[in-house]
Amino acid sequence: MMALPRPGQIAVKNIGPFDLGRLARLHRGCFEDGWSRSDIAHLLSLPGSFGLIARCYERGLSAIDGLRGVGFAICRVVRDESELLSIGVLQPWRQRGVAGTLLEAAMARAHAAGAETMFLEVAVDNVPAQTLYEMHRFQRVGTRLDYYHRPDGRKISAYTMKASLYEPRSTVTSD
Repeated sequence: MMALPRPGQIAVKNIGPFDLGRLARLHRGCFEDGWSRSDIAHLLSLPGSFGLIARCYERGLSAIDGLRGVGFAICRVVRDESELLSIGVLQPWRQRGVAGTLLEAAMARAHAAGAETMFLEVAVDNVPAQTLYEMHRFQRVGTRLDYYHRPDGRKISAYTMKASLYEPRSTVTSD
């Protein structure tokens, strides 16, 4: 029998083939222009790519039914560099440590795969995400003008951020 986390506890696991639909629903729940199942499958099929899903156990539901996918991270490692391609947490679960737990797990997994650095892009108007990244050792290293194209037609620039990967702080469960 699988040991369930305590209510509210965050469990991070590797994405498996049966998680693609769940991951696509999570992505659509986090972003206006969410990725499809086939978009995600394509990204995860690239060499060095991996995905993580954060699950929380909800009180009042029985056994495995109480586990809810609440966030995700998708990354890619190429030689000694990695890139955080996307990370998101569903609105009701934000400000509960889920994004930080996912980011630490992604950084640890990338480091274990041989990456020494991690890069990411973040919209210049996404201050909460920038704060999260800065708390996890990321520093701004550049700006990409008009990088994001919003569904309403607006273009938003992005900061490129970089962190050195060392001393992994997190582990991922394999179930």
